[in-house]
Amino acid sequence: MIKLGYLTTLRKRRYILHNALSIILLGVTLFLLQTSVIASPLTKTPLAPPNTSSPQTTLKSFIENIEESYKLLQVAYEEYLQETSPLPSNSVRKQVGKARILFNRAKRCLDLSEVPPNLKEDIGMEGSLMLKDIFDRLELPPYEKIPDRKRVAANKDLRKWTIPNTEIDIVKIEEGKNAGEFLFSAGTVARLREFYEKAQKLPYKPNTNPGFYEFYISTPGRLIPIKWLRNLPSWFQTVYWNQTLWQWIGLVLSLFLVLFICYHNLRWNWRRIATLEPPQRTWETLLPSLMAIASLSGAIYLINEGINITGDVLVVTLIILKTILWILIALTIFLLGNALSESIIASPRINRKSIDASIIRTVTRLLGLTISIAVMIFGIEQVGISLIPILAGLGFGGLALALAARPTLENIIAGLILLIDRPISVGEYCCFGDKEGTIQQIGLRSTRILALNGDLISIPNSQFSELELTNRSRRTSILFRQIIGLRYETTSEQLRFVLAKLREMLLAHPKLLEKGGRVRFVKYGDYSKDVELFAYAKTGNLSEFLGIQEDILLRVQDIVEAAGTDFAFPSQTTYLTKDSGLDQQLSKAVEAEFDTWREKDIFPFPEFSSEQSKQYSKND
Repeated sequence: MIKLGYLTTLRKRRYILHNALSIILLGVTLFLLQTSVIASPLTKTPLAPPNTSSPQTTLKSFIENIEESYKLLQVAYEEYLQETSPLPSNSVRKQVGKARILFNRAKRCLDLSEVPPNLKEDIGMEGSLMLKDIFDRLELPPYEKIPDRKRVAANKDLRKWTIPNTEIDIVKIEEGKNAGEFLFSAGTVARLREFYEKAQKLPYKPNTNPGFYEFYISTPGRLIPIKWLRNLPSWFQTVYWNQTLWQWIGLVLSLFLVLFICYHNLRWNWRRIATLEPPQRTWETLLPSLMAIASLSGAIYLINEGINITGDVLVVTLIILKTILWILIALTIFLLGNALSESIIASPRINRKSIDASIIRTVTRLLGLTISIAVMIFGIEQVGISLIPILAGLGFGGLALALAARPTLENIIAGLILLIDRPISVGEYCCFGDKEGTIQQIGLRSTRILALNGDLISIPNSQFSELELTNRSRRTSILFRQIIGLRYETTSEQLRFVLAKLREMLLAHPKLLEKGGRVRFVKYGDYSKDVELFAYAKTGNLSEFLGIQEDILLRVQDIVEAAGTDFAFPSQTTYLTKDSGLDQQLSKAVEAEFDTWREKDIFPFPEFSSEQSKQYSKND
């Protein structure tokens, strides 16, 4: 917040030092925030607002309050110059507190409704000083010629009064907390710098305070005692773009200090964080952002309260720095959500690989992201950047942005469905499509799976949720099914023996379920007599199942060998013989039969006739 800084002795402007008002106001403002606000003894009602019931009372309230504030500051400044300490005494601070009340009353005569909230104090302070400087040069009409309360009451249509020969308007506020008051219009406030620069061509009126605003912009704030600046060379007071050289140097050094602190803090913490495990690692990630917020806030305070940067330079600097500050605050909120979720998951009651841990992590991230975006939008609007008109003005660009964000939203929704439906959990082994592997993470955007060959596969949630998923980690039993081929030389007695012994083995095996098991001779194969073994192992673990399967197969081999037979191998038998040709007598007999069918016209093609069907059909 811009405060009235301590006035310093400038050799180039010594003649202005004799003007008590400018010197006092600038010098004493350094103390404004060092004290609590103390009620002025000059007013019976220190908490009463200024009288703004008409254009006359508004103009009169502004001028009287700022003039009376000046008188108090003059007393305080003279007392401060007589003190040996560079810091003000309690007596000086009290005088400044009283002047602050009066100055705020004058500032309340300005309509600051269109000024961003974070800039109202700065623009209100500076605007009041520029308006005071304009009035010190401008010939104002007598108060009796300005519409008073009676004229306002008599003329209901009176909504605006303009100071003659100017564009400075006092308007009636129609809505809001100041509804019904007459204030210097928002348009006037926005153009005060333009009016101030034009008024520089006019001479000061008698009994006014020349150079009031010029001293204000060239002196330090309350953090830097004015007596320190007396020892600086005079060229440090050279003004460039409404700021002195020492103020430009202070601004650059302040920004450089912020960058230096943030860079080294991030570099130091990044190395240390890499060696930590959650949840400590997630909490440690907050340190760089918190340090950045602290250093940036300190720089804003120093630039505003110590160096006392003013005007457009201050507005641009504050908009940039406070926008970055709000973005950092939003980022810190998001990181805080991550840290809280990891702390909850670190509880002994929660398995880090469980679906509950994934739900907690996802929900807290979504909540943190939502709050962060809301805080960032709120903060950016506080510095005067409205995102709604920007988004509305994007037009087709906004539509393109929405379409681009659609896949992300689909992935987030699909991820939530996976977490709620719980078809899989972290650490489980599953098959999806033509791939399989162990679930490593179910995130907001994608699911990560570690394949058997060690590849880490990342699949967008929207695609993963549409795949046919087979969760093998949730099996209570695993099917054992094998076809064994016995040689064709195996006799029926040997085959029956093998079948009986295999059934005995499956029933007696301790790792197989009693129900559902079977052994059957199923078919004659191309080169073997095929026997099917069908049973369920009492495990859902693949490694344990493979051990059970190995034991069963070895027992099968023992049974086959004990039966005196063997397993068949793919083979083919070829028989060689001489061809004796076709039987001629049978061929002639068939031809004679066919001639008989032709003579009797009883060809059974394509179907038998009805008489033939009855003849060949079985009689009951």
